[in-house]
Amino acid sequence: MTKFEYLSVLTSIIIGLALANLLSGAARLIQLRARVKPHATTLCWMAMLFLANIQIWWVAFERREANEFSFFAFLLYLMMPIATFLVSFLVLPDLGDEDQVDLAANFDGNRPWFFGLLGLVPAVSLIEEWTHDGNIPLDSDAAFRFVFLGLCVLAACVRSARFQLWNAVFVLCGFVAYVSVLFLQLR
Repeated sequence: MTKFEYLSVLTSIIIGLALANLLSGAARLIQLRARVKPHATTLCWMAMLFLANIQIWWVAFERREANEFSFFAFLLYLMMPIATFLVSFLVLPDLGDEDQVDLAANFDGNRPWFFGLLGLVPAVSLIEEWTHDGNIPLDSDAAFRFVFLGLCVLAACVRSARFQLWNAVFVLCGFVAYVSVLFLQLR
Protein backbone atom coordinates (compact mmCIF):
# COMPACT_ATOMS: atom_id res chain seq x y z
CA MET A 1 0.00 0.00 0.00
CA THR A 2 1.39 3.40 -0.95
CA LYS A 3 1.31 6.44 1.32
CA PHE A 4 -1.32 7.98 -0.94
CA GLU A 5 -3.54 4.90 -0.74
CA TYR A 6 -3.19 4.80 3.02
CA LEU A 7 -4.10 8.46 3.49
CA SER A 8 -6.88 8.41 0.91
CA VAL A 9 -8.81 5.86 2.97
CA LEU A 10 -9.60 8.42 5.68
CA THR A 11 -10.53 11.02 3.08
CA SER A 12 -12.82 8.51 1.37
CA ILE A 13 -14.50 7.59 4.65
CA ILE A 14 -15.30 11.22 5.49
CA ILE A 15 -16.60 11.89 1.98
CA GLY A 16 -18.56 8.63 2.06
CA LEU A 17 -20.25 9.67 5.30
CA ALA A 18 -21.19 13.04 3.79
CA LEU A 19 -22.62 11.36 0.68
CA ALA A 20 -24.48 8.80 2.80
CA ASN A 21 -26.04 11.62 4.82
CA LEU A 22 -27.12 13.49 1.67
CA LEU A 23 -28.49 10.40 -0.05
CA SER A 24 -30.29 9.06 3.02
CA GLY A 25 -31.68 12.56 3.60
CA ALA A 26 -32.95 12.66 0.02
CA ALA A 27 -34.59 9.25 0.49
CA ARG A 28 -36.20 10.41 3.76
CA LEU A 29 -37.51 13.55 2.02
CA ILE A 30 -39.20 11.29 -0.51
CA GLN A 31 -40.60 9.07 2.25
CA LEU A 32 -41.86 12.06 4.25
CA ARG A 33 -43.07 14.06 1.22
CA ALA A 34 -46.55 14.48 2.71
CA ARG A 35 -45.05 16.25 5.74
CA VAL A 36 -42.29 18.22 3.99
CA LYS A 37 -42.89 21.47 2.20
CA PRO A 38 -40.35 21.57 -0.65
CA HIS A 39 -37.67 24.23 -0.35
CA ALA A 40 -35.83 24.83 -3.62
CA THR A 41 -32.84 26.46 -1.90
CA THR A 42 -32.23 23.38 0.25
CA LEU A 43 -32.61 21.06 -2.75
CA CYS A 44 -30.12 23.12 -4.80
CA TRP A 45 -27.60 23.02 -1.96
CA MET A 46 -28.09 19.28 -1.57
CA ALA A 47 -27.29 18.80 -5.27
CA MET A 48 -24.30 21.14 -5.06
CA LEU A 49 -22.95 19.38 -1.96
CA PHE A 50 -23.33 16.00 -3.63
CA LEU A 51 -21.21 17.27 -6.53
CA ALA A 52 -18.73 19.03 -4.23
CA ASN A 53 -18.09 15.89 -2.19
CA ILE A 54 -17.47 13.88 -5.34
CA GLN A 55 -15.25 16.63 -6.77
CA ILE A 56 -13.10 16.71 -3.62
CA TRP A 57 -12.69 12.94 -3.82
CA TRP A 58 -12.00 13.12 -7.57
CA VAL A 59 -9.32 15.80 -7.22
CA ALA A 60 -7.62 13.85 -4.42
CA PHE A 61 -6.39 11.46 -7.11
CA GLU A 62 -4.01 14.20 -8.28
CA ARG A 63 -2.02 13.57 -5.07
CA ARG A 64 -1.19 9.98 -5.98
CA GLU A 65 2.30 10.86 -7.24
CA ALA A 66 3.28 12.92 -4.21
CA ASN A 67 6.18 11.34 -2.38
CA GLU A 68 6.14 13.39 0.79
CA PHE A 69 3.21 13.85 3.12
CA SER A 70 3.31 15.70 6.41
CA PHE A 71 0.80 15.40 9.21
CA PHE A 72 -0.15 19.09 9.17
CA ALA A 73 -0.41 19.27 5.38
CA PHE A 74 -2.72 16.23 5.48
CA LEU A 75 -4.72 17.77 8.33
CA LEU A 76 -5.11 20.95 6.27
CA TYR A 77 -6.28 18.89 3.30
CA LEU A 78 -8.75 16.97 5.51
CA MET A 79 -10.42 20.25 6.44
CA MET A 80 -12.11 20.27 3.01
CA PRO A 81 -13.91 16.91 3.32
CA ILE A 82 -14.62 17.61 6.99
CA ALA A 83 -16.23 20.96 6.15
CA THR A 84 -18.33 19.43 3.36
CA PHE A 85 -19.37 16.63 5.72
CA LEU A 86 -20.54 19.14 8.32
CA VAL A 87 -22.36 21.25 5.74
CA SER A 88 -23.93 18.11 4.26
CA PHE A 89 -25.28 17.40 7.73
CA LEU A 90 -26.53 20.97 8.33
CA VAL A 91 -28.40 21.28 5.03
CA LEU A 92 -31.24 19.06 6.29
CA PRO A 93 -33.05 19.01 9.63
CA ASP A 94 -33.46 15.85 11.64
CA LEU A 95 -36.09 14.00 9.64
CA GLY A 96 -37.60 12.24 12.63
CA ASP A 97 -41.21 11.78 13.55
CA GLU A 98 -42.28 15.44 13.62
CA ASP A 99 -45.65 16.35 12.16
CA GLN A 100 -44.18 18.87 9.72
CA VAL A 101 -40.61 19.29 8.50
CA ASP A 102 -39.68 22.91 7.79
CA LEU A 103 -36.74 22.93 5.39
CA ALA A 104 -36.83 26.72 5.01
CA ALA A 105 -36.64 27.34 8.77
CA ASN A 106 -33.80 24.82 9.10
CA PHE A 107 -31.85 26.50 6.31
CA ASP A 108 -32.39 29.97 7.73
CA GLY A 109 -31.47 28.85 11.25
CA ASN A 110 -28.25 27.19 10.08
CA ARG A 111 -27.36 29.80 7.43
CA PRO A 112 -24.38 31.44 9.20
CA TRP A 113 -22.84 28.09 10.14
CA PHE A 114 -23.69 26.58 6.77
CA PHE A 115 -21.94 29.30 4.78
CA GLY A 116 -19.13 29.69 7.29
CA LEU A 117 -18.22 26.03 6.98
CA LEU A 118 -18.86 25.99 3.24
CA GLY A 119 -16.57 29.00 2.83
CA LEU A 120 -13.81 26.99 4.53
CA VAL A 121 -13.63 24.68 1.53
CA PRO A 122 -12.32 27.19 -1.04
CA ALA A 123 -10.34 29.04 1.65
CA VAL A 124 -8.54 25.87 2.74
CA SER A 125 -8.06 24.86 -0.88
CA LEU A 126 -6.37 28.19 -1.64
CA ILE A 127 -4.25 28.04 1.54
CA GLU A 128 -3.24 24.48 0.79
CA GLU A 129 -2.23 25.39 -2.75
CA TRP A 130 -0.23 28.34 -1.45
CA THR A 131 1.59 26.24 1.17
CA HIS A 132 2.22 23.41 -1.30
CA ASP A 133 3.24 25.44 -4.38
CA GLY A 134 4.38 28.68 -2.76
CA ASN A 135 1.83 30.70 -4.72
CA ILE A 136 -1.73 30.77 -5.95
CA PRO A 137 -1.85 30.96 -9.75
CA LEU A 138 -4.33 33.53 -10.95
CA ASP A 139 -6.23 31.21 -13.26
CA SER A 140 -9.89 30.28 -13.72
CA ASP A 141 -9.65 27.64 -10.98
CA ALA A 142 -8.44 30.12 -8.36
CA ALA A 143 -10.89 32.76 -9.62
CA PHE A 144 -13.81 30.38 -9.10
CA ARG A 145 -12.64 29.58 -5.57
CA PHE A 146 -12.31 33.30 -4.70
CA VAL A 147 -15.79 34.03 -6.11
CA PHE A 148 -17.24 31.01 -4.27
CA LEU A 149 -15.64 32.18 -1.02
CA GLY A 150 -17.02 35.70 -1.53
CA LEU A 151 -20.51 34.36 -2.19
CA CYS A 152 -20.33 32.28 1.00
CA VAL A 153 -19.40 35.35 3.05
CA LEU A 154 -22.19 37.37 1.44
CA ALA A 155 -24.77 34.59 1.83
CA ALA A 156 -23.89 34.16 5.49
CA CYS A 157 -24.89 37.79 6.04
CA VAL A 158 -28.01 38.06 3.85
CA ARG A 159 -31.29 36.67 5.20
CA SER A 160 -33.42 37.30 2.11
CA ALA A 161 -35.04 34.05 0.96
CA ARG A 162 -35.08 35.34 -2.62
CA PHE A 163 -31.33 36.08 -2.52
CA GLN A 164 -30.65 32.66 -0.98
CA LEU A 165 -32.56 30.89 -3.75
CA TRP A 166 -30.83 32.79 -6.55
CA ASN A 167 -27.46 32.31 -4.86
CA ALA A 168 -28.06 28.55 -4.59
CA VAL A 169 -29.09 28.30 -8.26
CA PHE A 170 -26.16 30.46 -9.37
CA VAL A 171 -23.63 28.47 -7.32
CA LEU A 172 -25.03 25.12 -8.48
CA CYS A 173 -24.87 26.17 -12.15
CA GLY A 174 -21.43 27.72 -11.61
CA PHE A 175 -20.16 24.60 -9.89
CA VAL A 176 -21.40 22.37 -12.72
CA ALA A 177 -19.62 24.66 -15.21
CA TYR A 178 -16.47 24.68 -13.04
CA VAL A 179 -16.32 20.89 -12.88
CA SER A 180 -17.17 20.60 -16.58
CA VAL A 181 -14.33 22.89 -17.59
CA LEU A 182 -11.62 21.77 -15.18
CA PHE A 183 -12.28 18.29 -13.85
CA LEU A 184 -14.05 16.08 -16.40
CA GLN A 185 -10.97 13.93 -16.98
CA LEU A 186 -9.17 12.14 -14.17
CA ARG A 187 -5.57 13.28 -14.34
